[in-house]
Amino acid sequence: MSTAVEVFPPLRRDRRVQGWIFSSALSEVGDVAWYVGLAWSAAQVTSPAGAGLVMGVGALPRALMLLYGGALADRLDARRTMILANLGRIVVLASAAVVTALQGVSLALLLVVAVLFGASDAIYSPAAGTMPRRMVRPEDLVSLAASKQLASRLAVFVGAPLGGFLVAHGGIASVMVVNAVSFAVIALALAFVVRPRVPQVASAGTSVRADLRDGFGYLRRDLKARTLVIAFFGLNLCVGPVLAVGLVQRTSQAGWGAGALGLFQACSGICAAIGALLAMRWRPANSARAGMLVLILQAAGCAAIGLMPRAGVFVAMGVIGFTAGLASAQLSGAFQRTIDPAYLGRASSIVSLSDEALMPVAMVGFGLLVSLAGIGVACGLLGAGFGLLMVYSAARLR
Repeated sequence: MSTAVEVFPPLRRDRRVQGWIFSSALSEVGDVAWYVGLAWSAAQVTSPAGAGLVMGVGALPRALMLLYGGALADRLDARRTMILANLGRIVVLASAAVVTALQGVSLALLLVVAVLFGASDAIYSPAAGTMPRRMVRPEDLVSLAASKQLASRLAVFVGAPLGGFLVAHGGIASVMVVNAVSFAVIALALAFVVRPRVPQVASAGTSVRADLRDGFGYLRRDLKARTLVIAFFGLNLCVGPVLAVGLVQRTSQAGWGAGALGLFQACSGICAAIGALLAMRWRPANSARAGMLVLILQAAGCAAIGLMPRAGVFVAMGVIGFTAGLASAQLSGAFQRTIDPAYLGRASSIVSLSDEALMPVAMVGFGLLVSLAGIGVACGLLGAGFGLLMVYSAARLR
């Protein structure tokens, strides 16, 4: 046991993990700045429909390639895969910056870059999902997830205004350069600092297709793994539409103005950071079940958005943010501990698929429900369904 303590130092003294968190946050600052610059540039060179196509087209290759990326993550060395994906992103951005300098910004250029980024994300994300299990002790997985979540929240606060500043003063090319530098930082960190301490458990399939079939077979066989994946699906598909569609509709219908919408979202973001800080110290005996029970409060917050007055919506957004920060870390840590190491990449890609492939359907469906039944009924039904799913999932993980 003494060897294990030497191999896995406490997080507060773990330079490898701290380097990973810092470089990942820096890369996310670049990503957020990039998407702000991409959205602004698309609005300048094309119609609103074209701008929407630019912002959404990257989801198609992500959705199509995610499962394949998950299978690759379980077959190949994850760290090398992440490095290669980042090098590919750097090449795309550098080439696009040169084209922009020579020919200016065009709709075709933005579409090509968005598609290539979507494809690289589908390879990078599942590989990254296998890393925490190989980096820290099982009891530190929740703290690691909370630390990364907190760093991600801070990255959004920094990246969004940075992207606006860069595109306003240097154009989209300057945003491309900054994002390329951020990818170079995390590639260097992965190459020289972030070295996994546990060997990767490779999949045993004879082909990628066989691995994909076996990944779904694993979820059918393992009750706990299947329950966690279903719970993540519910979390993504219930909360996302309420925040992206319901909150906007409630604010608009009540006549509170765009400023109120920004304040609601800021309130949620700040409370999420507080929840993530608390998650670093909260260690329930059953972190998966505890996270799901906490999310029942989030479900109540989702329902309240469609019904409460302005002050009540602030409270609801605070509850949603706080419970997201607290519960997401617990569930992420439980996911890393529960999933068989040989299936982590595939399980991560299946969870991510709910965001990439099913979220647009959920958004449209929720919008239709709002049109037919009203914002109060729509939020109430989705919140109730989400809460029942969490109760059911928690009962299966006793």
